[in-house]
Amino acid sequence: MDPARAQPLLTISIFDDMAEEKDVTLVRCDIINRGIEEDEGYNICKSLLDDYGDEAKFRNVHMFNKVPDSFDVDAFVKEKEGQWKT
Repeated sequence: MDPARAQPLLTISIFDDMAEEKDVTLVRCDIINRGIEEDEGYNICKSLLDDYGDEAKFRNVHMFNKVPDSFDVDAFVKEKEGQWKT
C-alpha cells in the first residue's frame, strides 16, 4: 500500500561477464522474504527471462513500460497463473 515501506520479495541478479566470450549468462534468484514460496520465485524468474527473451512476449514488457494505461494487469496475472499451473 505504501511504496516507501514496500519490502522486496526476491532479487534477481544477472551476471553477463562471460556473455561475449562464452555466450553464457548466469542468473541468480534469491528469495529474501517469507512472503513468497520457492516455486513461485522460480516461476517469476523464469517468466521474466522468457518475457525478455521472446519477441512476442516482450510486447507485454514494452506495453507495461511505454503505455502503462493500456496494460491490463488482471489479464496478465491470469495468463501467468495459467502458465504456472502447467
